[in-house]
Amino acid sequence: MSSTVDVVVIGAGAAGLAAGHALSASGLTFVVLEADARIGGRAHTEIMPDGTPFDLGCHWMHSASLNPFVETADGLGVHYERREGYGRSAFYQNDHWLDDAEVAAGTQAMDDRETAVAAAWSQGMDQSVMETVDRDGPWTEVLDYYDTLDSSSDVDQISIGDVVSYHDTEENWPVVDGYGALVSQWGATVPVSLNTAVISVRWDSSGVTVETNQGQIQAKCAVIAVSTGVLASGDIQFSPELPIEKQSAIAALPLGNYNRIRLEIDRHEFPDDLAERVVVSRPGYSPIQISLGAYGFNCAIGIVAGRYADWLERGGTAASREAVIDALCHVFGNDLRTKVKSDRQSAWRGNPFVRGAYSTSVPGQFHQRSVLAQPVADRLFFCGEATSADHFCTCHGARMTGERAVREVQMILTDQS
Repeated sequence: MSSTVDVVVIGAGAAGLAAGHALSASGLTFVVLEADARIGGRAHTEIMPDGTPFDLGCHWMHSASLNPFVETADGLGVHYERREGYGRSAFYQNDHWLDDAEVAAGTQAMDDRETAVAAAWSQGMDQSVMETVDRDGPWTEVLDYYDTLDSSSDVDQISIGDVVSYHDTEENWPVVDGYGALVSQWGATVPVSLNTAVISVRWDSSGVTVETNQGQIQAKCAVIAVSTGVLASGDIQFSPELPIEKQSAIAALPLGNYNRIRLEIDRHEFPDDLAERVVVSRPGYSPIQISLGAYGFNCAIGIVAGRYADWLERGGTAASREAVIDALCHVFGNDLRTKVKSDRQSAWRGNPFVRGAYSTSVPGQFHQRSVLAQPVADRLFFCGEATSADHFCTCHGARMTGERAVREVQMILTDQS
């Protein structure tokens, strides 16, 4: 590979693909580079042996009325569900099902938590969730778990700025056919050079030179659409080095971890009137949410995040499988263990093309999302969910930032022409 283009896009996740779509309509010449053998990044659907789709990454179209992927799904005929909230949940805590009054107390505890976070932020405090909320209530561990699912990091690692700044319309629509499949179909028309790892980016006032394992590319500008995990790893060398403020922003927005663990099991093994989602909490164990037979599929899907997800991932696939089976057996009895036919789980921390799940602004550093989004010397333009000030941690947020980066490129190249 050796070429000269107007723009080189590095990374073909949702942000890079969005940049590719926008560039296709701009009249500028471009190339999109992807180190992996597939497009989509953290949006990835696999078809299981029973023929059903399983999202290893994102699954829900969050803030649906603002989410551009809803219109895309409609246009492509990709099946999703319109619903209010995430669906009905049941809670098994300390060896019994919680009744309505106990669940109502949990809802109140969540409301109180949100009030405390909002009050602290309004007073100019950019501190951790852990420092801000009640630590002694009976719902603390479960609510900590929910915050960890939202951010992929533990509550001592999350700036309350992330909690209050995310634009949540409370419309969360699951993509039954797979969010990864949706992104893959949407991105299929973007020309992408797969298996093309970027080694270095040299930049100066005259343009950029990108060295890859497939050759060299010259361009006027580069759109950097890789995760903060990849940027922090040093896998891509910048020459000269990125400005100190950009390096500080990358360090302040690390990726947490979030893994989905799927067990193939007949949905009829569970009571028909049971809620779709069960949250199991017990002393000595991290809480875990398990979806049972969602969309009529024969499976149970457990979700782990933060340090616990890292710990299980290091233990290998057997450890992740056992974590979900053990929680199910705690609730439904040990006979269930023999009913599990197969398993599949994500392992985002170990994925060398991402190196984690999604970004968290560390306490005191929420402002770094805007810093990361700023171009460097009108040559390097940054996008990806970590650069969004209000739709971070989401696939649609990544898409929006890819489109924003191309608008910035067009303004610069128009001014220079």
